[in-house]
Amino acid sequence: MSRKVELYGYYVFTHGWGRVLTVMSPAGAAAVLEAVQFGDDVDVKAGEGRLTQFHEKRAGALDRVAEMNNIRIMTKAEWDARKAELGNAIYR
Repeated sequence: MSRKVELYGYYVFTHGWGRVLTVMSPAGAAAVLEAVQFGDDVDVKAGEGRLTQFHEKRAGALDRVAEMNNIRIMTKAEWDARKAELGNAIYR
């Protein structure tokens, strides 16, 4: 069962134009993996010391993940400001 944590997301693209949702939380990267629910239409890239990334395998999958998990989607400026504010805690 997932726990309730603050989740912030930022959409980017891979070099091959695949869509990616990077997610951070004040509770840390491990909490993101524990909290976010996703389906078979998403690949997850995660590891120690990095932010969790969700890669879209089917159109619309990341929008569903964001909506289902109440991930606040941010602009680049909002993302950068929040990331600086939270500091290294996001990588735990």
